[in-house]
Amino acid sequence: MSAPAVAAPRLPGRLSGSRGERDATAAARESLPVRLVAFFLLCWLGALEWAGFVAGAQTGRAVAVTAVVTLGGAALALAPRVRVPRRLRTLLCAAIVLAAAVAACLAAGLSARLLAPAHWDTLGNGLDRGLTGSSSTGWPYVGADPWVRLTVMLGIPALAVPAMALAFWPARRGAGAARALALVLLLVLFAVPATERDTGSPLARGALLLLLIAAWLWLPRLRGRQLVPAALALAAGVAVALPLASALESHSAWVDYTKWDFFSSRAGGHAFDWTHGYGPLDWPRNGTTMLEVKSPHQHYWKAETLDRFDGLRWSHSDAGHSADPNAELPAARNTRWDERIRFTVRGLRTDLLVATGTVYSVDASNLVVGSADGTIRVLDGPLTKGDGYTVLTYVPDPSAAQMRAAPRRFQTQFLSYTYFDLPGPRDSALTTPPPSEGETSVTPRTVGAPLPGRLPGSERLVRERILASPYARVYRLARQLAAGQPTPYDVVRNVEGYLQKGFTYDERPPLRRLPLDAFLFQDKIGYCQQFSGAMALLLRMNGIPARVAAGFAPGVPDPATKEYVVRDLDAHSWVEVWFQGIGWVPFDPTPTVAPASAQATGNSLPSAAVGGHDSGKDAGGQKPLKAADVAGGKGPSGGTAVWAVVLAAVGLPLAGLATLWTVVAMRARRVRRAGGDPDVRELRFALERLGHGVGSGVTLLELERRLRVTAGTGAARYVAALRERRFASGARAAAVRLDRGGLRRGLAEGRGPIVKLRALLVLPPRRHGGPAAGRS
Repeated sequence: MSAPAVAAPRLPGRLSGSRGERDATAAARESLPVRLVAFFLLCWLGALEWAGFVAGAQTGRAVAVTAVVTLGGAALALAPRVRVPRRLRTLLCAAIVLAAAVAACLAAGLSARLLAPAHWDTLGNGLDRGLTGSSSTGWPYVGADPWVRLTVMLGIPALAVPAMALAFWPARRGAGAARALALVLLLVLFAVPATERDTGSPLARGALLLLLIAAWLWLPRLRGRQLVPAALALAAGVAVALPLASALESHSAWVDYTKWDFFSSRAGGHAFDWTHGYGPLDWPRNGTTMLEVKSPHQHYWKAETLDRFDGLRWSHSDAGHSADPNAELPAARNTRWDERIRFTVRGLRTDLLVATGTVYSVDASNLVVGSADGTIRVLDGPLTKGDGYTVLTYVPDPSAAQMRAAPRRFQTQFLSYTYFDLPGPRDSALTTPPPSEGETSVTPRTVGAPLPGRLPGSERLVRERILASPYARVYRLARQLAAGQPTPYDVVRNVEGYLQKGFTYDERPPLRRLPLDAFLFQDKIGYCQQFSGAMALLLRMNGIPARVAAGFAPGVPDPATKEYVVRDLDAHSWVEVWFQGIGWVPFDPTPTVAPASAQATGNSLPSAAVGGHDSGKDAGGQKPLKAADVAGGKGPSGGTAVWAVVLAAVGLPLAGLATLWTVVAMRARRVRRAGGDPDVRELRFALERLGHGVGSGVTLLELERRLRVTAGTGAARYVAALRERRFASGARAAAVRLDRGGLRRGLAEGRGPIVKLRALLVLPPRRHGGPAAGRS
């Protein structure tokens, strides 16, 4: 009666204390779903902070990247739960990381087309352009350059994907250190934007971050009664930390290392030569703060007016140094455009007073003298760190309609702003130095409009001189851009648009004999000097009063001090155009990727940023290129961000399941080919994976009785059939059928879809046939 019970075999178990048992014990102590939720929340919080670097709704992309890397982490964590050769497992995990990286970049906005090898050059050049722009802009970035926006957003997967790999990569050694490093990367994802940008509520965000860190470190390992004291301890820590942090919070630093100046004198600082040189840019580019400006509006800050084109370059002539500084104010100026602005010098050393617009009053401790062209000199020594002054200035910000309505004719005193010199036969920017400021600005080589409102070429002899000079094709281009334009403003916008469509920003253009001619027709690369110099020359050739202004772009607003922080990276030059009855209006033809103008876009800025408020259209009447046109939207680079995100969100889990199914099938074959009864080995493996722990000394009979209570009759019947077949012989053993479907349903009964899916993976359907075969 009891022989079968006495002789019942014991299930093959794990050796006590083996590495496999220790790994399984450690895995059992941690809840993978809880760890995934903690990872998702930490990554989500950091991704949202990082997405704030770019103005506009980027929340969706941040959430999409977070979802992709969390799915990738789940795939990594599930991959080693089946037994496969180590090399195959490593390759599988590497493939999951690579797939997650690609999907995360697509979710961040990268166009799928750019991932093809044929477009890697475009991708590399674009990312280099984006890094150049993002290294010198303010936050949040409000510019329109799509590569800057894309490069910034790609910072999320650049940190999140390595964090995912470190957190979930299956490793027997160093897993704790890897997870700690993953936490560091997630904290960097949160901390970098949190320190660069003031988004408000730092204490609330800090408390939330603390809770998520605690969840990541401890929650997956806590069980039952441990949760309550852990939660109380965490709550006590937050309760103590919040009032203390609130008391310590202050806008003024206890130790302000940024103002330490041990090794330089007060007279130190960066100096700039604003005369155009057109060679490789050699201005200081260290990110040093030059000025702090207290202004009600954002403007371009002018240091010097370059009013003379000597045939090679733009420079300051000093022609109006003796004229009344107020001579170039409109006769009946609009007082709404009067502003009071305060400047504080930081890292700049200058003999020129930096201001904006047309300054008509200066309050400074230094002795200054102004000129009609707007350049203001400091007579009693250069301004250096700590010097401050206040200006009252007229800064017109007219609409496009107001500039179109301005009269074509202007006062005779502005006629000199239509003059330009033709180069001599031996003149070359490679060898000829710029003229000194004391030299006369009118020479035998000077041509210009004979009367206000007339063209320089309206006189036959002047036109023949121009067409016989090296600037003949520049003149033809100028006239071509003016053809059909109803007003001078439309000419200005057409010239500006022409320079922004076929030219490339580059700070290392080759130095040519005639730099602006080579820029327009040969190299088509340059920086602000080439763009502003070419635009001003093309306008003068059309009889429109224009000049080049040199100084600084608006800079970055500081939310704490309500000042604009202007750095050496903001050194810039642009164009000023005279409109009768309005005044000098600034225009900036340099592409927005330029470091100095990366943040100077948007219809809320002055005309220098947008050339007048003309419903957001460029000079050619075309809408500006949207970021989506390059960064994953429909446009020149192809691809659509929506389908890419959907593909990443749906395709990654499906690919993970397919891969996991393949690995499970290979594992099942390996188990069945091992020594001993393959069905007994498979049963033990399935019970372990589905949470039914089996000791090493449990018999089949004992297991049958236990499963009848915990998993139902289907599972118990399977074990009974397995025991019966084991003790039967011959034809009777061959007739025993194992109900795998009943076992699978019994082990997963009432335990949710995840466990049912896991049961299907560890007990996959099998074909009929053979003594071990049974219903699926």
